[in-house]
Amino acid sequence: MKNKKLLYAIVIIAILVIVSIDFFTSNKMIFTKLDSQFQFKINQVALIEYGNIKIKFLNVIQDSRCPSDVVCVRAGDVAILVNINKNNKNLGDFMLIVSPGNEDLAIEIFDGYSVKLIKVDPYPTTSKKIELSDYIATLIVNKQ
Repeated sequence: MKNKKLLYAIVIIAILVIVSIDFFTSNKMIFTKLDSQFQFKINQVALIEYGNIKIKFLNVIQDSRCPSDVVCVRAGDVAILVNINKNNKNLGDFMLIVSPGNEDLAIEIFDGYSVKLIKVDPYPTTSKKIELSDYIATLIVNKQ
């Protein structure tokens, strides 16, 4: 009986450790500097040094990019949603779009700064569905 209780306790502790590790690794904060590209995943937050700026990657709104193993008439685009905070003030949610020939859609200007979406990985293929948790966005923040 004591061995069963001990085994249950060990199993519960192991589950809690695994859940805690997953929580902290998937929700960690990214620290970066102005004028430096950085990458983050859904629900991660980037803290930009010297600007007191926090950017959270909220969602991939659309990914209509032509798969790399297909020939398409149009390249397509990818849109993400980010939330921007500066000096602990929520400036709102903004959509950034990588769309060939439409560079302005990838940039949002706020409070003397700009954030630009450089790229979103992975690039689609017909053989693999991209899960939301697989997306990695590359951004850069500059002072205007």
